[in-house]
Amino acid sequence: MLEKLWPFGRSRVRKAVEEALEKAFQDVGEVLEPLSELSEHEDHYLLRVEVPGLGPENLEVRLEGDQLVIEGEKREEKRTKHLAEIVYGRIYRAYLLPKDAKKEGIEARLAKGVLEVRIPREKRPEEPPVRIPIQES
Repeated sequence: MLEKLWPFGRSRVRKAVEEALEKAFQDVGEVLEPLSELSEHEDHYLLRVEVPGLGPENLEVRLEGDQLVIEGEKREEKRTKHLAEIVYGRIYRAYLLPKDAKKEGIEARLAKGVLEVRIPREKRPEEPPVRIPIQES
């Protein structure tokens, strides 16, 4: 009956479906989000990001508008494995900078698998809350 509905026959339909499924579910590499913490200090913020197994040559820290982007890749070495629990792949994380963060003078250091990004703060007067009136319909 399928041959009557589909002019290419059963084997061609099966092949087309299998190819479409393989393409849809092929492993294209997972993007990993590293664990991080952001602490506030009097004159700066400190962003700490866990990036075990990565060196400065595998990482990039950059500003994109009001976002601080951390990107890198942990590449898998080709060898025979008897156990494989280490996760490899591309890491990417974008952090929205706080309003009082200065874009000039940001510093990044990497030690013992932890990337520390020091973000200077600028003193700004505290903005009072603005009340928005509610209109009745």
